Amino acid sequence: MTSAAPIAPRLRNGLRVGLLIGLLGACGGEEEPETPEVSVKDAYCAAYREFFDKRASHGPDVSEQEVLATLKAWGRDLKEIGIPEDMPADAQAGHDIWVRLIGEVGDDAGQADVLALEQGLTKEELTQVQAFSAYNDQTCLSVSSASPE
Repeated sequence: MTSAAPIAPRLRNGLRVGLLIGLLGACGGEEEPETPEVSVKDAYCAAYREFFDKRASHGPDVSEQEVLATLKAWGRDLKEIGIPEDMPADAQAGHDIWVRLIGEVGDDAGQADVLALEQGLTKEELTQVQAFSAYNDQTCLSVSSASPE
């Protein structure tokens, strides 16, 4: 007859291993569910809608510096996010022009300084900036592109 003594150490070792595995699993915590990756276009439009809403919320007493800060922040967002794949070539060129120009404006610039930037643009560049603006409005402010709330 086999004694029960050799089984006890194996049982304890099995419990230790089970406990160790359980503890190691707990150390890692539960894996966080994967969040769906946001497309460039979705991030771009979200940034534009945020910019648009902020500009719309500026009252008549808003300072030129506040307006400029809003424009410059959006310019930094655009540079970081990139250009959506479906943006037409002329709008892409306008995007690049606008981001470059707003990045060149000093933090202490006034409205006249910002408007003067357009003075140096060619007719073609102005058309491209207008295409950029039209893309933003048509693509990001349309009812079908608005985020569900």
